[in-house]
Amino acid sequence: MPLTLRLVFHGIRSAWVGLMIMVIGWIGLVPATAVERSALSAPLGVERPEGLTSMRIARAMVHFAPDRAARMLSDSTNGEISPELAGMMLRQIAKGNPAEVAPPLETQGRSIDGPKFVTVD
Repeated sequence: MPLTLRLVFHGIRSAWVGLMIMVIGWIGLVPATAVERSALSAPLGVERPEGLTSMRIARAMVHFAPDRAARMLSDSTNGEISPELAGMMLRQIAKGNPAEVAPPLETQGRSIDGPKFVTVD
């Protein structure tokens, strides 16, 4: 290949690698901003609240390829959820509204006294 085409190719490749390094560094290393903390309902002292990584990954997916990400999520469930629902779920996670998780038994006001393998009906 001519030198100019090789330079263009290597320039595009290095820009792509630089973008990937920036996105991965942003997802894994940068502490949460005030907006992200408030979206995840985290107190001020917490630098990396729970759900920050999934929120940032969803934001990157929605920003770069929203339709393809929704289709891939739908395909990974073997069609159990539609691409429209998958896209809506990704946008909700990107906004910082994760799926509701049931609180542990102790926070519900019920605890088990005795053996731990017995469950409360």
